[in-house]
Amino acid sequence: MSLKPCTIDHIQGIYEVESESFREPDIYSLDLIRFLCSFCGSTSYVYEDGGAVAGYIITCIEGRSAHVISIAVKPKYRRKGVGSRLLCTALQILTSGRVDRVYLEVRVSNEPALSLYRRAGFKEIERLKNYYSDGEDGIRMEITDKNLAREFCKNYVK
Repeated sequence: MSLKPCTIDHIQGIYEVESESFREPDIYSLDLIRFLCSFCGSTSYVYEDGGAVAGYIITCIEGRSAHVISIAVKPKYRRKGVGSRLLCTALQILTSGRVDRVYLEVRVSNEPALSLYRRAGFKEIERLKNYYSDGEDGIRMEITDKNLAREFCKNYVK
């Protein structure tokens, strides 16, 4: 398994991970994925297994912030460190000093993701009422502490 920068060659694989991970209508279209990978390609990654996309992260730089637009892992690769490794690509943008914070949004019901983000040092900063298309609330989380980010990633970054 290997971590690679997002390219046009990964669009279909990312879409497949999206389709297995999210509900309609929250699944990103091929066109949106293509745009995000081209616009945010230098900070977005896929995790491949035998050439197939096992997971991905799309992170965009917005001024002095890094916004994790989307992160997902195929079900058969979950709880194997793939999501943590992908998340660390965003946290490395923070620890390098390129940004002052990393933030993301997550469903209030997504306990596995909330657990991962809390372990990584993210803190809840805002409750987003009716954030998702089905009316479910979201939570905006952020991390600003470079030491927490380094500590979390020390087992996932080589």
